[in-house]
Order: sequence, then C-alpha cells, then structure tokens
Amino acid sequence: MGQQLQHITDLAEILFARGVENVVISPGSRNAPLIRAFYNRFKEECKSLVDERSAAYFALGQSLITKKPTVLISTSGTAVLNYAPAIAEAFYQQIPLLIVTADRPVEWVGQQDNQAINQQNIYKNYIKASYSLPVETSTPDDLWMAHRVINEAFCKTISGSFGPVHINVPLRESLYETLPEVSKKLKITHIEEPDSAFSKDSLFYSDWQKATSIMLVCGQSLPDESLKEAVEKLSADSRVVIVAEPLANLNNENVIFNPEVVLNSKTEYPEMAIPELVIYFGGQVVSKKVKLFLRELENSKFWFISHGNELIDTFQNIDAKIQAEPVSILKSLNLKLSETESDYKRFWKAEQKNVGFLTEKFTNNIAYSDLQVFKNLSGTLPEKAIVFAGNSSVVRYLLYFGQKQRTFYSNRGVSGIDGCLSSAAGIASKVDAPVYVIVGDLAFTYDSNALWNRELPKNLKIILINNEGGGIFHLLKGPSEHEAFLPIVNAHHLVNFKKLAEAFGLNHQLCTSINELHGLVQNLCKKTDKVEIL
Repeated sequence: MGQQLQHITDLAEILFARGVENVVISPGSRNAPLIRAFYNRFKEECKSLVDERSAAYFALGQSLITKKPTVLISTSGTAVLNYAPAIAEAFYQQIPLLIVTADRPVEWVGQQDNQAINQQNIYKNYIKASYSLPVETSTPDDLWMAHRVINEAFCKTISGSFGPVHINVPLRESLYETLPEVSKKLKITHIEEPDSAFSKDSLFYSDWQKATSIMLVCGQSLPDESLKEAVEKLSADSRVVIVAEPLANLNNENVIFNPEVVLNSKTEYPEMAIPELVIYFGGQVVSKKVKLFLRELENSKFWFISHGNELIDTFQNIDAKIQAEPVSILKSLNLKLSETESDYKRFWKAEQKNVGFLTEKFTNNIAYSDLQVFKNLSGTLPEKAIVFAGNSSVVRYLLYFGQKQRTFYSNRGVSGIDGCLSSAAGIASKVDAPVYVIVGDLAFTYDSNALWNRELPKNLKIILINNEGGGIFHLLKGPSEHEAFLPIVNAHHLVNFKKLAEAFGLNHQLCTSINELHGLVQNLCKKTDKVEIL
C-alpha cells in the first residue's frame, strides 16, 4: 500500500514548504497515516489535544497571533463535527485555518460502517472552500491532482480575506503501514499578488528577465482590445513565441493560431525549440497537441495568470501563479528587442510557415469534405465576421486556417454539443452584424428547439455540417474500429433538415458538391429578412 499513500507524505511536506509552523492533532485511528506524516515533518510543533472542540479553538488562537494557517487534523465521524464551532468563529473573524479530516472511502459511507458520515463539504457555510484528496495515488495523475489541491487549499486560506479551508482525506485499511519517502518531483506552487509581481524580490519578474526563450499560451478569451494590444506588443520581443487559437480572439499575424497542426508535424523537438518559460492565461485550449507538448516539458518554468483563486494546472507543470487580471500583468512586461530573432523564435516561425504551405497544398487537392468546406468558409466569410463554433470536430477544423480579424465564440467551458444554436442566437440578439454559427448535425438536432423562438434574430446564419452522425468519431482511431461503431457510436440519424427548417419557417439551402459551395456561402452572407440555414 506504501506508494498509494504518497499523497499523505507529500501533504505534510508541501505545507511545511509553504511555511506552516503549527499543527494541532486530535488523536484517532483513521487519521493514523496523517499523524505519522505530520509528526515526521513537524516533530515538536505538533500538539495533541484529545477534545476536538478545544483543539480547534486552540488552533484558532495560534493563527490569531501568527497570522498563518494552523493545520487541524482529526479522525473520521463525529470528531469532524466537533471542529465546527471554532471553524465558524474563524470564518467570521477571517482567521486562516487548514482543516484536514480523515475519512472512509466514499463507498463505505451510509453502509453502517464505523465512524462513517458524509464529510464532503461538511462545513460548507463556514469555509472558503472544501477539497477531497484521492483515496490513493496509484497513477501519476492521482499524485498531480493531490499536489494541485494541496497547494490551492493552502493558498486559499491566505488569499483575499483570510479564512478556514477544508481538505477531506479518504483512507483505506491498513492504516499503520510504513509511509513512502517524499516525492522526487514535489510540486510547491508559488503565488504572487499583482502588487508584488514586479518588486525587486518578485520571482516572476526574475524569471521574465533572465529567460531567453518564452512561450505565451493564450486560452479562450472574449474580445478585448487592451489584451490584444498587450499581446501584440509582446510579439515584438525577440524571445517570445505566442500560441493563440482562434477562440483566444487575438487574431495577430505574429501568433501560432493553428498549434494542433504545427505540433502534429513532429514527434521530437530540438533543444532550441523548448521554452525556458511558459506563461499561460485565459480559458480552455482546444488543441490536444499543445497540452501533450507542454505536459512533457521537464525543465521549463510555468506561470499561470488569473484573477481567480483557483489553481488551474491544465499542463500539469505549474510552478507559480500571479493572482491578477492578465492584461494588467502583460502590459507591465518590459521587452527585449533585437534586430536578430533568437534561434528559438526563428524555429517556430519557420514551422508555422511550413505548415501553412503544406496545408494549402494538401487542401487544394482533396475532394468535397469537411476540410474543403472549412477552407472555403475561411476564405469566403466576411473579414470581420462573428463566428460561433460548435463543439467536437467543428471547433477543431477552425484551427486549420487563418483567423483574419474575425471574432470567435464557442461553449468551451464544458465543451458539450448542447446549446450551441441557442448561445449563438443569444449573441445575435445583441449585435447588429450577422452571426455565423457553424455546427454539426448532432449539435443542430440536439438544440433544434433554439429555432422555437418567436424572436429568433434575423441576423443568425446557420452553417450545418451534415455527416449523418458524429463526424469526430470517424477521426478517432478507437471508436471507429470497434464493431459497435456504426450501430451505436456513430449516432446515425434520419433527420430531414429541409423539413425541419420548413417547420420553423426558415430558409434552407442544400450544398451537395464543391462546385456549389462558394456561391452558396456567398449567398448566405447576403442580408435577408429571414434566418438562413445552409
């Protein structure tokens, strides 16, 4: 069981590294691994108080003086509830506490087992946040998740208004086995507030100044001229390569807008292509290749910029975070300008140019298909069009072609196919320009009730990619090779979209060949007094 408790050893080690000085333990059996881990690290700074009510108030008193989080450790069951009065007091006095409660695995809760109650979010009205660690760390992702949660929980006790934060730790038998040594790659995440980010002691400022190769990864963002200007300024830095997919809405000619394609061209990269520093901000990144590339970097420093309290670690490599609006930090960065670009920057520019050439060459010679349709849409839609991208294959095809000065939206928070038409209609109701929503047939059918709207905006233009089933499943090796693919996975349907359009009183055009495509897309772009479906 030893390595499965790696997160228990690392919990004590991370909190020690973050500056915790005091630990108050309420003895028990279920929390035995926690007691051993914290005593091994903190020794005489661990205090043992049997009465949980008193223990919690004792910890509160310590934190009141030190202004630092005191760690409270309890066994499972009613012991956890006995901490509640002091936690409520700490919440309203804004005193930092970190409550660590041992628990039974979730499958044993409600099964008449000893000291088993529902402990998840048990203090919900009187804490800043509640977290649960994995039962065991049998995979690298388990340990990554545990490190991230521990760092975020600690940071939350002292960010903004101080207060108590809860970590629930489910544990299996046996509870008295030897714990493993500290992880070789223990993740201690540093946090900087905006007023300290550029002080002489700032780690971020130091990393920025000394880095010779920097990758700025821009996640999904709403259109923002200030952010766009800040990123455009940084693109002039001789050390900086910018990755910004269409959904980042930065449409700068100096960014890698199609990283999925660029990174698909190689399996290995020379040393000159590896960034020393990676800075990430914004929402989701669509490209799986970007995620894999960045997750495999071993010696790069990673900073995340966000005004929220969450410690988001998309690339499983985060070293530090600045808690601030990204635009304010990016605007403050000083540039290193040079007439000669670094080998690092030249490499990535050459890769982008070469991939653009190969994409153009390939798509010039393919038949009528999804890829050919998206190439035509890229060249035919208005230069400053508002585009809403459906999920699955649609949002990925957008990565293949130039983004121009268009504005892009998509439901990438959770990336479901539901609600694409409705979200696009909502956008169209608030703008005067046409809104082009591109969706697959499953997303269209699933959200066809979006058309059941007496005030459906007339500026909504629907481009429906009809593969008579889930097109993306054909691109995934696993599903397409299984015997259940056609009857089950492909989601084949018999919907007649012309009749569906007529049912809602909408104009409908059908394109069945490459020869019709350009003209029909041009017709769609003309203003009419009705919603158009192509």
